Amino acid sequence: MHVISVKKRILPGLVLLALLAGCTPPWGETARNLFAGGSKDIPVSALPVYDEGGVKQTSAVKDGHLQVYDGKAWKPQFWSGVNMGATTPGHAPGELSPTKEDYLRWFGQIKAMHADVVRIYTILPPHFYEALAEFNAGRKDPLYILQGIWAPEEQLVGAGGQGYDALQQDTIDQFRKEIRDAVQVIHGQLKRKAESGHASGKFEADVSPYVLGWVVGIEWDPYTVKATNDAHPGMKPFQGTYFQAASGASPFESWLAQMLDTLAQEDMKFGWQHPVSFTNWVTTDPLTHPNEPSDTEDLVSVDPMQVRPQAGWKAGYFASYHIYPYYPDLLRYEEKYQTYKDSEGNINPYAGYLHELREHHKGIPLIVAEYGVPSSRGMAHYGPLNRNQGMHSEKEQGEIDADLYRSIYNENLDGAVLFAWQDEWFKITWNTMELDSPIDRRPMWRNMLTNEEHFGLLAVEPGKSQEDTIVLDGKTYDWDRRKNTESRDYPGYSLTVSHDEAYLYLLLKNKNGDWKPGEQPLYIGFDTVDSGSAKADKAPGITFSGGQEFVMKLSGENDSAIYVQSAYDYHAWQYGFVNRMMPWQEAWSQAENGLFLPWRLPVSKPLVLPQSKKPVPFEDVEIGRLHHGTTDPKSAEFNNLADWHAAGSVIEVRVPWMLLGFTDPSSHKVWRYPYQAAAFKMEESKAVRVEPHLSGNSNPAEPVAYKWDNWNKPASHERLKQSYPILKEAFGKLGKQPPKATPPDGAAAAKP
Repeated sequence: MHVISVKKRILPGLVLLALLAGCTPPWGETARNLFAGGSKDIPVSALPVYDEGGVKQTSAVKDGHLQVYDGKAWKPQFWSGVNMGATTPGHAPGELSPTKEDYLRWFGQIKAMHADVVRIYTILPPHFYEALAEFNAGRKDPLYILQGIWAPEEQLVGAGGQGYDALQQDTIDQFRKEIRDAVQVIHGQLKRKAESGHASGKFEADVSPYVLGWVVGIEWDPYTVKATNDAHPGMKPFQGTYFQAASGASPFESWLAQMLDTLAQEDMKFGWQHPVSFTNWVTTDPLTHPNEPSDTEDLVSVDPMQVRPQAGWKAGYFASYHIYPYYPDLLRYEEKYQTYKDSEGNINPYAGYLHELREHHKGIPLIVAEYGVPSSRGMAHYGPLNRNQGMHSEKEQGEIDADLYRSIYNENLDGAVLFAWQDEWFKITWNTMELDSPIDRRPMWRNMLTNEEHFGLLAVEPGKSQEDTIVLDGKTYDWDRRKNTESRDYPGYSLTVSHDEAYLYLLLKNKNGDWKPGEQPLYIGFDTVDSGSAKADKAPGITFSGGQEFVMKLSGENDSAIYVQSAYDYHAWQYGFVNRMMPWQEAWSQAENGLFLPWRLPVSKPLVLPQSKKPVPFEDVEIGRLHHGTTDPKSAEFNNLADWHAAGSVIEVRVPWMLLGFTDPSSHKVWRYPYQAAAFKMEESKAVRVEPHLSGNSNPAEPVAYKWDNWNKPASHERLKQSYPILKEAFGKLGKQPPKATPPDGAAAAKP
């Protein structure tokens, strides 16, 4: 990482005199930006600044593209970037826990992969902007940011999901304050009092030269949009100093124009202009999708083309969308997308959607501000072309992300900002969030089944370092140095158990030669709470010493799985017994029947396609199937999805905590037997009793009773995923190239 740290000690006399006189300093067209005074030494930007009529710019919309100034001319390029989260393990998102050192390290890794822009969602602590200034000092090729401004979500969406009118004065006032703060932050001129969930402190680093643009707001809730529009029928379109709403704009679009105008006015107080956009997503896009089965997905639209800059706003305006390949369902069922062929001649529904969106936004830059797939053990949705929301290896993640990136470029868009840079442990997903409780404990452990935790190119893994991690590779030196283990000898083999913030680990050593699980399967029971059954239909001929909640079968590479006691199976209880979305049997409710079911997660509830009236049944996915492989990142056979590895006399297994019924392993919480509790309820598990049996051996076995202490400070370390070099190559080929084509109609549509 190359950083030239030029320090500013005093203002040049001419500039100081101008400031004292209340005049605009004589910056000049190529003058360097000088940072605000203060107690900190802030590096100076080396970027040339375009100055026209006293308005300074380093980025602007020119000829329908998002361009930057190089000192001589405006240069368009296809913008490659990543979204950056605001937290680290053990912290809630509002705690803004990354350090300055974290940011400097990440900036170097991001820049090394040929990315040129980082998108952040809200105001981050002062040291983020100081790190950015330090990292970019002396660079003619800096790392830019897309600065997000968080909307007052609590005022827009109620706790019960109802939408509120965005044009209420207290909502407007709160949003305007956040906008003012954000502008003062990037100009290094804010002192902010401490407030829970918000960055605070003294912001002195002026990073305005590095702001590629603003992305205002959040993914708009359709009920909020509807509530706003319904509350103001016939509202006159907003007309501001720098932004206006078009004649056909909705009240919600007028509200957005008003907020963008506030932003523009605040930026101009510092003599600067930066390109402006607001967040949008497929749910509130301006397109129509007649075969979208969910009413909320096509309920309302928010159209960026109904918001326009006035002539005095020279920096311009662009559209930014979050677009994933698997959601909403229209990407699976809208016929025009299923038959669309991309520029390479391949059927590509994602590109079909991008093509239609690009056609609508004629004349203004269009970027995808979020896209990507996760490298998670769990899955939450199916997508076309296997672009599913989860259950991808890191290599598959990289290949899919690179394909999506190329689709965005080939469909004539202006940029693609990948979600996300780093994994975040606090994230939730619809199909695991009820089981992931208590809510405040989510950042304390890594839930491998929650896909939202695994979108990063930077893996954030348990353990203080890679050396502190158990690797499935057939070697046992990593086990030898662990202190938190419990072992027991059995006839012919031994079992050792350990854990970390993501897994329960098993080590089985054969004393009589090599393991041959394909010829003689191994059955392992897991007992976490009272009840269960000592016999399991999935472990024929075996009698366990007590009731088991889960039974694992280790056999061939394609014939190994973990099964859940039917009376403990929350999936069958919720979607079969309670909601009647899937087949259900009365026998499943009785633990003494000894029935064990595949471990499954839902991925789609029943749907009816509007055009054909065709019903689409409930969908789920078996995630209890065990993947054989190695988790050694240095191995060519590395597979982050691997659950077990057999090599010679050693078998190693790692079991994600939720696969054992844990809702929070850091406080020993598991879910109760749902038929007994008649609801989702939790109880404490004193220990995990792990009991192994070889097939053909019905002798009783004493389990290993594994216990551990509660934890409140999880250990973690970072590792670049296998997806990182794949994206690095893709970014290197297309980054800095001009967008593929000038948007249709030039920049005409961007004018008032």
